[in-house]
Amino acid sequence: MKTSVLDGPPRRNLVFVLPGLILYCAFIFLPILSAVGLSFTSWNGLSAPRWVGLGNYIQLFGDARFFTALKNNAILMLFYCVLPLILGMGLASAVSAIRPRERLAVRTLLFMPYIMPSAVIGVVWQWLYNPAFGPINQGLKAIGLGVLAVPWLGDFNWALPAVGMVAVWYYFGFCMVIFLTGLQRLDPSIFEAARIDGAGPAYVFRRITFPLLLPEVRIVLLLTIIASIKSFDLIFTMTRGGPANATLVPNIYMYDLGFQLSRYGYGATVAIIGAILVFAVNYAVHRFLKPRDGA
Repeated sequence: MKTSVLDGPPRRNLVFVLPGLILYCAFIFLPILSAVGLSFTSWNGLSAPRWVGLGNYIQLFGDARFFTALKNNAILMLFYCVLPLILGMGLASAVSAIRPRERLAVRTLLFMPYIMPSAVIGVVWQWLYNPAFGPINQGLKAIGLGVLAVPWLGDFNWALPAVGMVAVWYYFGFCMVIFLTGLQRLDPSIFEAARIDGAGPAYVFRRITFPLLLPEVRIVLLLTIIASIKSFDLIFTMTRGGPANATLVPNIYMYDLGFQLSRYGYGATVAIIGAILVFAVNYAVHRFLKPRDGA
């Protein structure tokens, strides 16, 4: 007696998995394979791709502009990851100490920037930073600090920190909510016992709170570091990588190569290196911030 391929519970479940698998292959897996193949060619989008092997990769690792983009991206990690993590953890500790009704209002207010599209936020902050009529410079002049009013997004020294502070404002509320969730799962008796034993706040945080929040720290670092490596829309809407590459990051460089210079093969090479960096960061965070229970 013949049996169907879909007989039995495990095989029958493939019917439900198949639509999602087809969509994944069509819109994620196949484009990734196409980008990998394209990175070994020279293609202007019109003529037939020309095979160059590892030529694009060799050229990329001698490309000064690409290393400028990597350096800017490394600096932006401070604003995307470290500062939001510190602010989020501090605010979570403060917000968790207030009454539940006020806590909900404050948490919602601080989380609101994260629910807005980052491209829209970039446009709004571009207006706020405007050197002529932007509220930031106008406010500085109004309180007698006009000497600090600079063209934030047009200054070689201030453009990258100015964009970075917008990223801090965007992500700190998200980090706070993650840490608030972590604090709510901790047993209050642990902290009560530490206080009875005479432990100070700094000791409690260093030896108890932070180690118990390592799963949340790992989640925050994973998401914010990946966001910094993939950063595009916020920077594109605010500076487009300028002035003079001061805010250039790999994704902006990839866009310029593909859609401005029609160097699709070389742009795909930048994309593949960016994907490798994301996987490397994932591995490093999982490897060095492993929770105590081994999860």
